[in-house]
Amino acid sequence: MNADAPIGVIFGECLIDDFGDVRRLGGAPFNVAQHLHALGVASVFVSRVGRDASGQHILQHMRDWGMSTDEVTEDALLPTGRVRVTADVRQGHRFEILPHQAYDAIRLSSGMIPAIPWLYHGSLALRENGPSRATWRQLRARAQWRFVDINLRDPWWNQELLTEVIQGSSILKCNMEELEQIIRTYELSPASTLREAMQMVARHFDVQAVLLTRGAAGAAYGDGANFYEAEAVSTAVQDTVGAGDAFAAGWLWSLFHGDAIPRRLQRAGELAAAICASSGAMPDQPEFYRTIMARWTKED
Repeated sequence: MNADAPIGVIFGECLIDDFGDVRRLGGAPFNVAQHLHALGVASVFVSRVGRDASGQHILQHMRDWGMSTDEVTEDALLPTGRVRVTADVRQGHRFEILPHQAYDAIRLSSGMIPAIPWLYHGSLALRENGPSRATWRQLRARAQWRFVDINLRDPWWNQELLTEVIQGSSILKCNMEELEQIIRTYELSPASTLREAMQMVARHFDVQAVLLTRGAAGAAYGDGANFYEAEAVSTAVQDTVGAGDAFAAGWLWSLFHGDAIPRRLQRAGELAAAICASSGAMPDQPEFYRTIMARWTKED
C-alpha cells in the first residue's frame, strides 16, 4: 500500500464517553476515522447513532471536520452509544459499557458497498448477534485486506465470537493484556518469548501479522518472518484514553505511505504519545494534526 491507497471502510461504534463532569466523543472506530481523515487518508465510516441529542452532536462534529456522514444511519428506538468512564487507580480508567445501543444495529444506508480495498473494525460493535454483526459479515466478505483491533471488555465478548472476528485477518492489533487473554482462552502452549507468543497467536488464527501495544513498554510487530520492537515515545501524560486508537491510525497512515515496519511503529507511537499528552481521545483543533504532519513530512 502507498499514499495513493484507495478509499477503505471503517466499521463500528461511535459513542459518548461520559466522565460525569464532562462528555467526549469516542469509540475506537470513530476515533480512528477522524485521525485518518485529518491526516489525509480517505475512508467510509459505517456506524449508527440514535435520533437524539448525542447522535446529532456526533453528526455535527463529523460535518464540522469535513467527514462524510453518508453511512452513519439514525435509529429511532435505540440511543446513541454511551460509556460511563471512571478513574481507576490500577487501570487508569474503568469503562462501563451500556447494552443495547444504536451501534448494535448498524445497517448500510446505500445498499451494498461493492468492493472494499481495506477494512478496519473492532469487536465491540459485534457483541450482539443482530444487525451490526450481519452488516459486518457483508463488509468482511468484500474486504481485500482487514485490520482487526479487538477490545475485550467483559462481558461483551466470547470465544466463539472472537474466533470469527480474528480468523484470517491481515493485522490483529491487541494490547499485552488481550494477548495474554487470548492465549489463556484458547489454551495455547506457553511461550518463552514475546515473539513466540505473537507468532503462536498468528498461526492459530491464520493471521498475517500481530501488532501489539504495551503501554510504557512500547510496541511490537510480528509476522511469520519478521519481529520488531519499539520503545514508547516519551511524553508528559495527561491521560491514556484513546492512545491505542491513535496508535492504530498512525500505523495505518504510515503503512499507506509505504513506510518500512520500524518507521510504522515509530509514527504510530508518536501519534499515540501526542494524544496522551492532551486530554481526551481526540484533539479539538485541526492544528494538532498539522503539527504531526509537518514533522512527518519533514522526516520524509
